[in-house]
Amino acid sequence: MLNKKNWFIILFISLTAFVGSIYFYKRQFHMQYKDPDKITAEIKTYFMNVVGSYILKEPITYNKNGMDYNVFQGGITTRHDDTLVYYTFYADAISGEIIDICENE
Repeated sequence: MLNKKNWFIILFISLTAFVGSIYFYKRQFHMQYKDPDKITAEIKTYFMNVVGSYILKEPITYNKNGMDYNVFQGGITTRHDDTLVYYTFYADAISGEIIDICENE
């Protein structure tokens, strides 16, 4: 038989489980990575005469100015004066912000 004390314990456990599940759901939702294909499409708009592109779909750690970032690494190939120019880019995996673009030689 359930008395007032047991109801209080059941209510407390239920509310704790409910609040905890909402917290972990929101935390997981905010930890999701951006779609790498959308990042590549955005970066292509920065260049003209794009011949090819790629992006690694597994995030890596990239250090810039003493700070570590989880990033997607990718590359862009453009045609400039009948020569191919290769660029490597690093985009933040969570926000999609471009961290660095380097021209390869």
